[in-house]
Amino acid sequence: METSLVLVNRDGTQREIPLKRARFIVGRQADCQIRLPDPGVSRQHCEIQIDAAKPIVKDLGSSNGTFVNRRRVSQTELVAGDTLSIGPFLFVFRVDGEPANIDTEEALEDAVEVSSPGKAPNAAKNHADAPIAPAAGHEPPTRIPDPDDSDEFEFDFLDEDDSPKL
Repeated sequence: METSLVLVNRDGTQREIPLKRARFIVGRQADCQIRLPDPGVSRQHCEIQIDAAKPIVKDLGSSNGTFVNRRRVSQTELVAGDTLSIGPFLFVFRVDGEPANIDTEEALEDAVEVSSPGKAPNAAKNHADAPIAPAAGHEPPTRIPDPDDSDEFEFDFLDEDDSPKL
């Protein structure tokens, strides 16, 4: 059984990611097998297990949830054509080349909007609604970045009195 995730971008482009291992961790952390550096994605967001009998996705306690076909899941079996929403990213699960063609507009109907990190996401209501927009001032990446790329954040742990903390 050959499986892959097809990243569906809002601009209509798609990118297929072959799943050739038995287990993948998806998240924004640098050591994840599928890295999605976006604040709407947890460091270790979900796990995808590819088993000959049944591929499954398991949420790893993510803040914004893992959604399969617009339904928040803790763990569920994946079948060909299922949509997987992780933060602002939308994937279609492909098994042995099926579905052969993915309609971007139809797939985006199954997308889940993440308003901001830590807040509950909202499922898109229907096709008549406006297209899913990213959080204010934030345009989600339209590609999966190079796995060697890393994000760096600086934190200030001192209060205004500048005294050292224990």
